[in-house]
Amino acid sequence: MQAILSDIEPGGGSGEEAYRLPAGVEFAFVLSGALEVTVEGSAVTLEAGDAFTFAASSPHAFRAVPAGGPVRVLWVVSPALPDDTQRG
Repeated sequence: MQAILSDIEPGGGSGEEAYRLPAGVEFAFVLSGALEVTVEGSAVTLEAGDAFTFAASSPHAFRAVPAGGPVRVLWVVSPALPDDTQRG
């Protein structure tokens, strides 16, 4: 298991292209702001206190909702990512 704390500026995120991670499960817990997560083409907007779990190997992307201000999100990935894998 690996935990990653991310601070994302409004409008920032993983980019236009969906990506996959070499892991089984990914969990996002939004600590502040509003985060849009798109998994396999379906988008969900999470606000502070919301959590979302999905298959890390599914094509996905994320972005901080511009009107929601900066986002702080805790990502948990299981199993841990290889050392050479980077997150957006």
